[in-house]
Amino acid sequence: MNWLINLFQSVVFQTIISGVLVFVIAQIIQKFFIEVIQKYKATIGKIDNKLKFYANVIANPGILPKDIILKCSHEIRNLSCELEMTYKQIPFTFVRKIINSPALISDSAGRLIRLSNSLYQGDALKNYDDVKKIRENLSIPEL
Repeated sequence: MNWLINLFQSVVFQTIISGVLVFVIAQIIQKFFIEVIQKYKATIGKIDNKLKFYANVIANPGILPKDIILKCSHEIRNLSCELEMTYKQIPFTFVRKIINSPALISDSAGRLIRLSNSLYQGDALKNYDDVKKIRENLSIPEL
């Protein structure tokens, strides 16, 4: 029993235990906060990219070939789902609220779905307003 007390009092043992604890805490922070927030930010980047890439389809609903419209519609709908999924993966409600309001995320996801549906027969002005509001809600700067 004496050897156990000597082990806990050893500076080397305390240093090793401290290092292991710091490593474990850092890994928890990285996995549950940093990586999840990076995925969320990457999704916002994808949304920005696809809104620019498919700007011609969004601005001209129903005019382009059906296969292009279908692909664009599918990608925008997928991004709406991905936005909600990555936002919900962020732990703790207060962290989510710091990053972005749940109401703004919900509004943006709904507008992406509406945009996806309106590509077949829609109003170009409403589509433009939706894109503008999505960018505003997600704090995507226009370049």
